[in-house]
Amino acid sequence: MIDLTETERIKNAIDKNPEKFEEIIENTKLGICITDENGIYVGMNANYLGILGYSKGEMLGKSFLMVVPKDHKEELKDMHDEFIEVQIEIFEKFAIVGKNGENISIDVDAGFSDKINGKPHKLTFIQKA
Repeated sequence: MIDLTETERIKNAIDKNPEKFEEIIENTKLGICITDENGIYVGMNANYLGILGYSKGEMLGKSFLMVVPKDHKEELKDMHDEFIEVQIEIFEKFAIVGKNGENISIDVDAGFSDKINGKPHKLTFIQKA
């Protein structure tokens, strides 16, 4: 289970210093990615990359749907859009697909920030289940 006090600490730190979000997300054991209102990766930490097997260059600027199983892309795109609109926190278990095609079971929490570049962003926190 994800440490919700840790996710709250990170969300608060980003809201206080949004220009340092990349530095802030590196200082945790959780995997973290940040997507914009369109679901495009704008940042992720080394732990996130390690879980999935991608490099930062392979993910930045691409849709988060690249790691979603084919049968769930529409559902998770809708969930992302709804999250950006209403900012309801989630805590769930999901399966994602790593670079090598392996299904990875993860625990997920999410947070909202409108401080990064003054636009809405989703902060997704993951760890292997």
